[in-house]
Amino acid sequence: MPQSASHRCGDSSVDGRSHSKKTAHAAEQQRPDVAERRWIWFEEQPDLDLERLVFIDETGATTKMARLRVRSRRGERCRAAVPHGHWKTTTFTGALRLSGMTAPMVLDGPMTGPAFVAYVEQVLVPTLSPGDIVILDNLPAHKVSGVRSAIEAVGAKVRYLPPYSPDFNPIETNSRHSYAGPPPEQSLNFGTLSPRPSTSTLPSNA
Repeated sequence: MPQSASHRCGDSSVDGRSHSKKTAHAAEQQRPDVAERRWIWFEEQPDLDLERLVFIDETGATTKMARLRVRSRRGERCRAAVPHGHWKTTTFTGALRLSGMTAPMVLDGPMTGPAFVAYVEQVLVPTLSPGDIVILDNLPAHKVSGVRSAIEAVGAKVRYLPPYSPDFNPIETNSRHSYAGPPPEQSLNFGTLSPRPSTSTLPSNA
C-alpha cells in the first residue's frame, strides 16, 4: 500500500517544521571502546562549570566549487563554468562560550599545526581566565606541541572530546550557520547517548 503524502520522506511536518532531514553520526560511535569513552565524558558533564567551557572549532570555505545539478533543454548538453586552478581556501576558527562566540580568526588557507599554535597564542589565550576549560576535538592540528602549554600557562585547562563525537561540541552547528552564537535563552546541547554498553564487551585496554 502506498504511503500517504503526509508520511512520505520530505513531506511530513509538525508545526510547519520539515522532517525531511536526517541526523547522521559516525558508525565508529558504536565501537565498544569509543562508546565507553563517550559514556565517561557524558557522565562527567554535570560536574563542569558551564561558564568556564570554551569550545573550539573550525569551518572553511573554498572557491573550488561547482553546481551539483543544473537544467538544460531536453536533448541539449548543459555547459557551465567551473573554477580551474588558483583555488582558495579560507578557514574560520572561533571559540564558543555560554555567552556567545569569541576569539575569532580568519586564516587564508587550511588549518595546520603551526597555524593553530599561532591562533592559540595570539588570539585565544588573551581571552582566557584561570579555571577556563578549553575543549577541543581530535584534529591533529589541535594536538601539536605548544597548544597545551600555552593554554595551561594562563591557568586554563585542556580537554579533548572522545573520538568521533562532534555531537558533544555545540560549536559544530553554530560555527557552520552563524557567527553570532546561541541566543541567551538557548542552552548548550551536549549530545545524547544510546544505552551504555556492557563492560563485558569492552577490550581489556579500553
